[in-house]
Amino acid sequence: MNAIDTLISLANVRGSLDLRCQFQGDWALDHEQEPGGIAPYHVVLAGECRVELPGGRRIKLSAGDIFVLPGGSSHLLLSGGQRVAATQPQLQQGGLLPVQRFGDGVELDLLCGRFVYQRDSLLFSSLPDHLLISTQVLSSTDPLPSLVALLRSEADGDQAGGRFMVNALTAALFTLVLRAHLQQSPQHAGSLALLGDKRLGRAWQAMLAEPAHDWTIEALADLASMSRATFMRAFGKLSGSSPWTLLTQVRMQMAYGLLSRSQSGLSDIAAQVGYQSQAAFSKVFKDTYGLAPGQLRRSLER
Repeated sequence: MNAIDTLISLANVRGSLDLRCQFQGDWALDHEQEPGGIAPYHVVLAGECRVELPGGRRIKLSAGDIFVLPGGSSHLLLSGGQRVAATQPQLQQGGLLPVQRFGDGVELDLLCGRFVYQRDSLLFSSLPDHLLISTQVLSSTDPLPSLVALLRSEADGDQAGGRFMVNALTAALFTLVLRAHLQQSPQHAGSLALLGDKRLGRAWQAMLAEPAHDWTIEALADLASMSRATFMRAFGKLSGSSPWTLLTQVRMQMAYGLLSRSQSGLSDIAAQVGYQSQAAFSKVFKDTYGLAPGQLRRSLER
């Protein structure tokens, strides 16, 4: 498993395709801030619109664009014409997806859904407040346009198993959007920026590959071919955190996943994420998530 695979796995990314939006005329649709761990997305199948972010920044969306808000930020979708007050569209049931409508025609056609991830994810915290990927500029061999076409076909078809299919495909959609983002945009800070650094990346990849290892600054600095002081200074400047802070986050996210998806005992989980003492592990886990490991597991089983 490479480092990006590990970060995606730690984030436990799932997805859903929730709505089809078919709008005509002048309209505005408000979206509130999402709770932690939810990243809404919009896929423009046809037409154009604008999205207004907090602070008033506006971005034009066109056919082939995929717009993702990793932090779940509030936003306003607007038609390209006259500015009007936000209202609620008509909602029509039937078919695979509910359809929201403004007007009777289809000047704008959207697929809208959510990526759900483990809150405080290292991966998502490294992403900007929004991602805008245009499938029109991707290479002819890039699979993202084909995946969008398949999602559209399933949404149109309403065939047996269609809901399972589109929700399963959205996990792949996130991965391909992330891949396109990394190819198109340089990373300046956070865990993704570390991976892009030739020397620091070797140390960070080793930590991700073996989070339970008893790492020392000397060992990490050796991997980066740096002195101890230079390594600590460079790592902190690029990531915004110390190696131990990021390593603890990796261990806690790994533990969260084990508590959620396995029946392993707490002492076994503590050992798997690098703690000799269950008590020490439980303390750090509670400091991170506000619940002891056993409490979290019980809450997830309800």
